Amino acid sequence: MSDTLELHLERAEAALARWEGDAALGHLLEAWQECRAEPIIALIHRLSEFLYAGLPPLDSFVFEKSEEGARHPMDLPLLLEGLLRNATSDGLCIRLRVLDLLRRRFPADPRMVPVVLASTRLPDAEHVDNLRMHSSMLMYIGPPYDVEPLRELKARLPRDIGREAARLDKVIRMGERWAPPVLSEPVQSRCEVLRQVVEARIDRVSRSAATRDALLARIHAAPADDEPRRVLADLLLGQGDPLGELISLQCESEPDEARIIRLLEVHGARWEAALGPYVERGHTRFERGFPVAVQARHHPLVGFPLEFVEPGAAWSTVEEIRMGMSGLHEAMVWGLMLQSPALRHVKALARFPGMAVEALTAPGESSLRRVELTNTEGVGVEKLAALPRLEWLKATTDGPRFVVQCLESSLASRLEYFEASRRPEPYDEHRREPGSVAWRMVLDRGAEVPVSVTLENPDDAEDLVAILRIATRFSTHALRVSFRFGWMPAHENITAPELAPLIAQSRALLEEAASAYAHVIWDVE
Repeated sequence: MSDTLELHLERAEAALARWEGDAALGHLLEAWQECRAEPIIALIHRLSEFLYAGLPPLDSFVFEKSEEGARHPMDLPLLLEGLLRNATSDGLCIRLRVLDLLRRRFPADPRMVPVVLASTRLPDAEHVDNLRMHSSMLMYIGPPYDVEPLRELKARLPRDIGREAARLDKVIRMGERWAPPVLSEPVQSRCEVLRQVVEARIDRVSRSAATRDALLARIHAAPADDEPRRVLADLLLGQGDPLGELISLQCESEPDEARIIRLLEVHGARWEAALGPYVERGHTRFERGFPVAVQARHHPLVGFPLEFVEPGAAWSTVEEIRMGMSGLHEAMVWGLMLQSPALRHVKALARFPGMAVEALTAPGESSLRRVELTNTEGVGVEKLAALPRLEWLKATTDGPRFVVQCLESSLASRLEYFEASRRPEPYDEHRREPGSVAWRMVLDRGAEVPVSVTLENPDDAEDLVAILRIATRFSTHALRVSFRFGWMPAHENITAPELAPLIAQSRALLEEAASAYAHVIWDVE
């Protein structure tokens, strides 16, 4: 055992020297599996607290509903923190289903012990099902653990609880009979060296904490300013913190992309964890050392986020949010989030559900410049018009109403780019190529032809009549009308020669509206 134990401790020390704290913690946990000595347990607790200090706790409900899969080393401590915080706030012990999932999804870990023991002191722990699960958890983890909270729990038990009282007695006896292992002198020495390394690192970071916090505050207040980033990079590089290297590399004119990728592979999950539970892990883009683009987290079985939680200062550098397959509740919560001062620098919102556009009550200082909407239903245009910097808009809609309302508003003169499209009808969609539309409109103020429309289904030509009439509020300089009916012979009961009359009919329908433009280009596939 001694040789294997020393090897784990040696690897932990080497990982710490590389500032790979997650890996070091993993080696310490392997050492604990070999020998549950107090110095090793103390190292695990101390290093874990240091590594994940200040990160938002993991939501227990989301953990409960999420699928089992690969997990990051920080997941367990952040989940345990969230469990304990919620249990203390609610005044009830941790729910038995969560404890059951905890032991199913994570290996035994000494960091579980304080949380389970704290839960035994809360009301309802003496209920027979909760009692059984708490006892089972401690048997799963194994000693050492403090038996005093268990004795207190036993004293609260009703007299008729029977078998579960006997199980608790067994757990108490396991803890009482635990004999601490005797470490060899070389192992004791290595544990002491590790302790000193960890404490030295904590001390060094603590002494510069005020400076670091002040620099972060400057970065969050003015994300475009590189000077505080460079100063912070120097500070962190002096401590061996890899975040300093990332900032420094990404601020270079010709950065080492391979090294950046490696840094993000090793440390990216922990860096993006500062954004809390709202983002999909592994989909965050970093620039100049900080997150600038995120993918909103979504779970298909539960709306997420479940409730509004004030986003932290780490969001101040984020400029783009890409939504997932969001439901109405999720989108409404994100609408609330956009009102937070921490999100005041968000410039782009992608795939935001159009049905929740009413939630875009961003403050007057909103930085939103680009918005992409899905499934718009012709509502909320006044919310878009109230965004003072909005200049780019893209939407999928069920008809021309949304386009007409936008171009009847102040957006007609403010937008630099406006794209809208209507999806094929459901009965027609399966016969079309992915990404096909019934029609598409593109208004681009900087283009040689500012107004372009494309018709892919002659049945929807009437929609474009309304759009061409209102698009004159954007520009009357030039118009391109494209007909894309080439897909029809392969999927409709129609021959290629029969396409010409369809195109002629559609053109005739659009010609009057098109006459308002100085120059018109008719384009046939």
